[in-house]
Amino acid sequence: MPEPNKPATEKAPQAAAPVAAPVEAAKPATDKVLAIVDGFEIKESQVKQAIQQEYGVQLRRMAAESPEAMAQGEKNLLPSMTNRMVIEYLLDREVKKAGIEVTPEQVTAEMAKKLAEFKPPQTIESYKQAYEAQGGNFETFTAGFGKQMKYLKLLERNDPNSLVVTEAGARKYYDENPNQFQVPEMVRASHILISTELTDPNVDPNQFKAKAKEKAEGLLKQVRDGGDFAALAKENSACPSAAQGGQLPEFGRGQMVKPFEDAAFGLKVGEISDLVETQFGYHIIKVTEHRDPSTITFDQAKDQIVANLKSSQTRQAFQKYIGALQDKAKIVYPADETAAVSVPAEAPKK
Repeated sequence: MPEPNKPATEKAPQAAAPVAAPVEAAKPATDKVLAIVDGFEIKESQVKQAIQQEYGVQLRRMAAESPEAMAQGEKNLLPSMTNRMVIEYLLDREVKKAGIEVTPEQVTAEMAKKLAEFKPPQTIESYKQAYEAQGGNFETFTAGFGKQMKYLKLLERNDPNSLVVTEAGARKYYDENPNQFQVPEMVRASHILISTELTDPNVDPNQFKAKAKEKAEGLLKQVRDGGDFAALAKENSACPSAAQGGQLPEFGRGQMVKPFEDAAFGLKVGEISDLVETQFGYHIIKVTEHRDPSTITFDQAKDQIVANLKSSQTRQAFQKYIGALQDKAKIVYPADETAAVSVPAEAPKK
């Protein structure tokens, strides 16, 4: 999603949870001027309002624990948010000079395109429901998203070459970074765990372990006699994966304890292990998928490489462009507590 500098508007949709709805910030008795940009004043009440728009949920959680913590949190955010509002003012002014506009239809189409790229894909309606369920104001978000699109158009107009990524450039990146395109050997497996963890100090540990092994041996016989592995895991396994019939997420070497790893990578798909003892207890392992090491081809990786390079180039171009705007402007920070800070500008995400 376009997001050049995280201005004080709703952020573009991300995989993370939506931000809070705007909360009216209390106007201070004396509304300090925190920044002056070529004569334009940015006041404390405006900055606090922007902070509430973006960080309202976190601040309210802090307030529930300690009002003082919330006040300090808001104070800590004042310098960076002030600087971001300065950047937004400069960009908005350039957008207006350039006569750049985006229609509601263009905003909707771009938003739908970006949400469709999510994993799993989302629609505008599904994202809106999730966003508003967590207190977000979707209309404010949509307006902010439209602004971000204008900023991207502004950059494209001022420095179009910065956004060009050629296939040759993508190929060069692929050839120079071979390790990024290696896929390690991976296994997907289910298991049944009979725990040997002793919770009662009055029980003889040797007897407890012997009983656990006896139970595991009985389950192994049932599985090998055709018993339903998933059902037996649900009924007997001490691992949280029992709820999924013992199914574990796909894993590579080095992610499991050594005896478990050795057994799993030594099995063929569909094969059942002997009892495997680890510090957790006795395991019965069934491999359901095994992927040999492989290399992602350039054709497979090309689109993602181009997207990543374009994002990186756009971010760098935006930092340069915003830096130039700041250098040309007369920016004053009258209040000591909000002295100018260096906040890297973020490029729009396409």
